[in-house]
Order: sequence, then C-alpha cells, then structure tokens
Amino acid sequence: MRIFPVLYKLSLLTLALGLEIQGVQLIFHESLSEQNLITALFCHFIASAVAAYIFPKFIVPNHNESKLSVFIFFFVVIFYLPVLGLIGLISAIPVVAGHSSSKPERPNFLMNINKIRDLPSETTVTGGQPVNLHSLHDLYRSRNSDRRLQAVYATLKLKDRDAIPLLRMALGDPVDDIRLLAYALLDRKEYRLSKRIEKSKQELEKKENSGKKQLYRQIANDYWELAHLGLVQGEAKKHVLGMAYKYIELGLGYSPQDSGILFQYAQILLRLGKYQQAFEQFKKAEILGIEYISLLTYYAEIAFCSRHYHEVKQLMAAIELPAAYPLLTTAARFWRKEI
Repeated sequence: MRIFPVLYKLSLLTLALGLEIQGVQLIFHESLSEQNLITALFCHFIASAVAAYIFPKFIVPNHNESKLSVFIFFFVVIFYLPVLGLIGLISAIPVVAGHSSSKPERPNFLMNINKIRDLPSETTVTGGQPVNLHSLHDLYRSRNSDRRLQAVYATLKLKDRDAIPLLRMALGDPVDDIRLLAYALLDRKEYRLSKRIEKSKQELEKKENSGKKQLYRQIANDYWELAHLGLVQGEAKKHVLGMAYKYIELGLGYSPQDSGILFQYAQILLRLGKYQQAFEQFKKAEILGIEYISLLTYYAEIAFCSRHYHEVKQLMAAIELPAAYPLLTTAARFWRKEI
C-alpha cells in the first residue's frame, strides 16, 4: 500500500527535523560548552545526511535509482544552511508534489535510458511479417506522434541497412520519447556488434594460426558494419575504419586470392579515401570472380572522387535500371543526360 512508503519518508523527515532542533537547543543552552558544540554538529551532520537521502524520494517519487551527485547536492545545501536549508526544502515539497501531480501521465512507451538495450527482439515484434520500406517512410512523415512512434518500432522488421537511415532521422523528432526510442534501437545495434567484436578478439587469442583466418575476416566485417551502417560518426568512424583495415589485411595474409576478402578490402580502402588502391583491389576481385556489373557503382564512385567525370558518365550508363540499383536511378539518369 502507498501509505507505508509515505509514513516511512515522513518519519525520516521528522527525525531529521528533530535532530536539527536538538542541535539548535544545545547551541543556545545557557551552559554552552565544547561538548555541546560537538554534539550539536554531530546532530546537524546526521540530520543533513538523512534529509539528503529522503528529499530525492519526495521530489521524484517514481525514480528508484538515486545518484551520489544528487545526495551530495542536498547534503551540501542542508549542511551549510543549518535549519534554514532543511525548512526551505520542506516548504518546497508541497509545491513540487502539486506540480508533479498536475502533469499528464506519460505514455507507456517512455523508456529508461539505462535500459535501452532491454527492448523486444526483432522476432518478437515482427511475427515474420515483411514491411514495405516506402510505406514506413510515409508513416514516419505523419504529424501524429503515435504513428511516427509506430514507424520507429516497425524498423525492427527491417534489415539494418534500411532501418538505420530512418532511425537517424528519428533522432531529430520533436517528441522526446520517439528520439529516445530511436537512440535505444541504434545503441542496441552498435552494442551487439561491439560485443561480437570483443568476443571474436577473445577467441582469437585461443586459436592457432590456421584458425585465425575466419576470425580476422569476422572482426573486419563487424568493424566495417559499424562504419558502413552509420552507427559511428566523426573521429569514431575513422578509428573503426582503421581497425577494419588492420584486420582485413591480417585476413588477406592467410587468403590473398579470396575474392570476398579482396572485395571488402577494396570497400574499406574506398571509405578511407585511398582511391587508387581501392581500384586495384576491386580489379583483383573482378579477376577472381566478382561480376563486373556489381562493381560498376564502385568504379563510378572512384572515378567521381578522382574527378574523371567522363568516365563516371560511361560507367553510370552501363548500370541496368531500375531493377539492379533502384536507389541509384536518379543519379544514373543524371549522368546519362547529354551534356
């Protein structure tokens, strides 16, 4: 019952107030002595500690996790303002309580930032039903916040490469809870990849040389995913790409003729701005079996970054549209125009 927590808080508050009054009486006693001063200071110290413990529970009754910084703040206020600090805070309780009760109840989807990874799994939410990406983007553009929230939840049904752009868009939503949910989902994706990298590195220490090839490739791929999917930005992205570069080169030491590793190596080089090296590795991957048609967009990007615009035009003209690369249709049509 709610009455018992309230009585518990009030009893502690009464104890603190009683200790403060006792300390004041000792100070103003006719026969003031050093012993009285020490006792009064001790009473004031205990009263400050008790009040600092109990006040956060009055102000934020539904918040179970008390922080040390909050405790220290209230303790300093009460300790350095004897009697006045305690009385002032007690006087503020009805105002704070009235303000809290006047607020509308928050929706059920409000989440604790400390539990952002404790979200339902994709299989729980999806039920195996596919989602139309374009419909989802249309749903997120709604003015209704509940519909936008529904769109963010529905990203659990999408692959990471489709879900992450919408989630990053939701980070700028005017509704706090939608922003928090988007951050939670992005954080969980980053957390899973980071934990997998950590686990792979631990396994790497136990493996013999012959068993390290696949782990090097897995670690490089996970680092690449962190950067490629946009889960890290800025300097963190540069660091992650550097780590992907390091581990993919270690993997290549075991399989220099593996077309898959060469293809990924070329992608990493391209993102690092090493265009000539990336082109050479893409060519090696092509010689070893990667289809030319699947490399056209990379060759075009390298040509564009190298300012070989006539070559970009030729490469984009060779792309099969719209089935092969529907997201590149607009760009390809631009380069196909007669200039």
